[in-house]
Amino acid sequence: MSADITKRERQFAVSGDWALGADNLQWILYRRMKGSPTPWRAVSFVASTRVILERCMREKGCSQPQREALLAGLPPTFDQWRETRQTPSLPVRGGAA
Repeated sequence: MSADITKRERQFAVSGDWALGADNLQWILYRRMKGSPTPWRAVSFVASTRVILERCMREKGCSQPQREALLAGLPPTFDQWRETRQTPSLPVRGGAA
């Protein structure tokens, strides 16, 4: 993973050796790799639903308590989650004051 990419990605929940992050396209599941020069490795990318994200977490070996902690509060879809994270635009002032 290049430094340029990691600047646009952000981890927002960590539980043990697992973390959830996101970029502007998808949720990203990270796993801590002890002894590695890059301690966090992206292992799954999910742009669809929380159900699919949970399945990917289970298939990668993330325990149920860690899945529950990481998924707490996530909406049903990535698009819904992304909408809550976008910064609203400032109003444009028209004409002279």
